[in-house]
Amino acid sequence: MSEQHIPLLVIDRISKSFKDNLVLREISTSVEAGDVTCIIGPSGSGKSTLLRCLNRLEVPDSGAVYLEGEPVGIIWQGDKLREMKPKELASQQRMMGMVFQSFNLFPHKTALENVIEAPVVVKRIGKASAVQEGLALLDRVGLTEKADHYPSQLSGGQQQRVAIARALAMRPKVMLFDEPTSALDPETVGEVLSVMTSLADEGMTMVVVTHEMGFARDVADHLIFMDGGVIVEAGDPGGVLSKPQNDRTQLFLKRVLTPA
Repeated sequence: MSEQHIPLLVIDRISKSFKDNLVLREISTSVEAGDVTCIIGPSGSGKSTLLRCLNRLEVPDSGAVYLEGEPVGIIWQGDKLREMKPKELASQQRMMGMVFQSFNLFPHKTALENVIEAPVVVKRIGKASAVQEGLALLDRVGLTEKADHYPSQLSGGQQQRVAIARALAMRPKVMLFDEPTSALDPETVGEVLSVMTSLADEGMTMVVVTHEMGFARDVADHLIFMDGGVIVEAGDPGGVLSKPQNDRTQLFLKRVLTPA
């Protein structure tokens, strides 16, 4: 008898409120290993909150997230569930690399120093080994020649690529991207999307909150449209974008895809 298949990431009835504002309403979906899931929708629809619930940067009010079949942020103690201690949670969070809208690089450290900081401090990897791997990661995002540059000497697109390399340095199981190009100048958006496309081609599991519809159509395996804290429509990106079934999806896409 074959073992039951378990997706890499399972979101089970996640709800989240901020005071009286119900932001997520029993969201359920799953992400297969090696797949790219893109989440689109209007501002305030709950996309970023959902992403932050995946690695417990936001604690859901109810529901659970499972990574490789294990609940994230909670653990069985006897016959009861309890919140993980910070050290236990950090171990899980390291398996989910996070790339934010803002780059959050250490301004006083070079690109290479930013990339190797966590492996050296958190994983206790030797400096020489970390430097070797850090240079390989900078090469992977096309920034070998910028290894000794500080963030202030880099463009927004270059800083975001360093941020991606930094997240990859922890060897995550899944990469989470929260609108990674929204703070960039139009001319640097492409270089970041190119790196993300390469990661997808290499089989990296990714969950991407984005407004880049071309990327979602061409790279994603699964597309989710959110509005009002719920998943309104989901499925094959080409189908959802070209022939949306829900009125709210149709209205949103008409607004974002119609040239100004």
